[in-house]
Amino acid sequence: MKQIQEWLGHSDFSTTANIYSHLDYTAKLNSAETLVTSLDFAPEPKPLPG
Repeated sequence: MKQIQEWLGHSDFSTTANIYSHLDYTAKLNSAETLVTSLDFAPEPKPLPG
């Protein structure tokens, strides 16, 4: 990430880290949602006891 900071000209590393860590987290959420949708991971209903 230090290289990205230099390429973008951010003088403060926290600027780069805040932007790109947010994008990374968002990408993880999007990929998880895609997996759930694509693989149809809907929870199976459990039978009621008795």
